[in-house]
Amino acid sequence: MSKERPRTSQAGITLLELMVALTVLSILLTIAVPSFRSAAASSAVRSATSDLVTSLAQTRSTAAKTGRRATMCVSSNGIQCTTAGTWEQGWIVFSDPNHSGVTANIDAGDTINFLFPPIQNQIVIIGANGLTRYISYGPDGQAKTNTGAALMGKIRVCSKSTAIENNSRARDLTINFAGRVTVNTPVVDATCPAPT
Repeated sequence: MSKERPRTSQAGITLLELMVALTVLSILLTIAVPSFRSAAASSAVRSATSDLVTSLAQTRSTAAKTGRRATMCVSSNGIQCTTAGTWEQGWIVFSDPNHSGVTANIDAGDTINFLFPPIQNQIVIIGANGLTRYISYGPDGQAKTNTGAALMGKIRVCSKSTAIENNSRARDLTINFAGRVTVNTPVVDATCPAPT
């Protein structure tokens, strides 16, 4: 004779409970995903701005320490300055005692001190007023062209992401003749125009 097993209730969820849970999850995702995208885009702008400010300080410091010209230039390969493209391709900082030619070049005897890889995340970095491809500092800390003239202007870091507001989309780095860098936040649209 076999004994009948006592009946136990089975644990689980009903279809109605599952539907309610999925509805709540979809509402939370609808709220959280755009906020996450906006936070990620803002973080990318801040990070690229910080990298540029740090690089400019390193370039200026290298010139002061070595007593020779130091240059920071756009570089797509990390070996040589490029003559086309914009700063998001990456850049290099190098000792540049010869500073020959109209544009920045790495000549024999120049030493690459720092290398920054390409910037991703829909970031564009555009220079204006002489800062489109390079910036050079003399041992006195002043920003100069290769020919020795004063070099002043702006570099804009901008996100093309649609998740970020226009009032926090960009940062302008303004470099004055003394070589000092100031950062401000312009209001720009998603086309990320060059700074003026």
